[in-house]
Amino acid sequence: MKYLIGTDIGTSGTKSILMDTNGKLLAQDLEEYDVLTPKPLWAEQWPKVWLKGAKNSIRAVVKKSGVDANDIAGLGISGLYGGSGIPVDKNMEPVRPDLIWMDRRAAKETQWVKENVDLDRLSEITGNDVVDPYYGYTKVLWIKNHEPENWKKTKLFLPPNNYVIYKLTGEVSIDYSAAGNIGGFYDINKGTWSKEMMDAMGVPMDKMPQKFVDATEIAGYLTDDVAKDLGLAAHTPVIAGGVDVGAANVGMGIFEPGHYVAAIGSSMNAALVSERPIKGKLNRLALPI
Repeated sequence: MKYLIGTDIGTSGTKSILMDTNGKLLAQDLEEYDVLTPKPLWAEQWPKVWLKGAKNSIRAVVKKSGVDANDIAGLGISGLYGGSGIPVDKNMEPVRPDLIWMDRRAAKETQWVKENVDLDRLSEITGNDVVDPYYGYTKVLWIKNHEPENWKKTKLFLPPNNYVIYKLTGEVSIDYSAAGNIGGFYDINKGTWSKEMMDAMGVPMDKMPQKFVDATEIAGYLTDDVAKDLGLAAHTPVIAGGVDVGAANVGMGIFEPGHYVAAIGSSMNAALVSERPIKGKLNRLALPI
């Protein structure tokens, strides 16, 4: 029998489960933590809490299950919508906390986009009909405008699950769902960053990870040291599980166009499956409340 581990890095805690390939749950664990709110409407987190939570929860389910590490075929990691993403320096160390999805500080940057960027082109390229501080690209602009020293130090912006995958495997990548949730900079038609939009907003292309992976793709393999620490076999595959709500939709069996689902956690996210982007007011349903 083979086994799989699923880990979700959430806003208030990281959860892991270990199941066999028939879908039987053998072990689960939750590691909780807090969100930093230094000012009203601000919300941020240091990535060390995500990494610690992920490692502790993975280690716990391996121990609780009692299964042989060599029989664990893979590990998938999904994560909260990380807003700006974690700004990391040339040594891949965090420069400052991540401005997560619920952070609302980028109001002026949002207004600047509305007044200075072609919104029809923004919608056509990125699917962002709604320009709002929720989206990661407005938070990236806030860091650029308000923290120039941190901006200079920042080599890349990495979403939470992609950062943890890097720490476990040494591989830098971004999954398509995380890139799409940064919004603004991501071309949904080409599946890559939009030079046109990034130029319009004054953000260099190399501030974003250049390797894209699908949510079901192997993003890397556990390093020897990490595997030993977690109680897993060296070179265990690590899958880029994508943004948590997308993964939750799959878990709830929402595959066909026309199906609707609401996921409730730290926020409520309503999603409608469609074969193509839906323009107009309906898009507003996808915003957390």
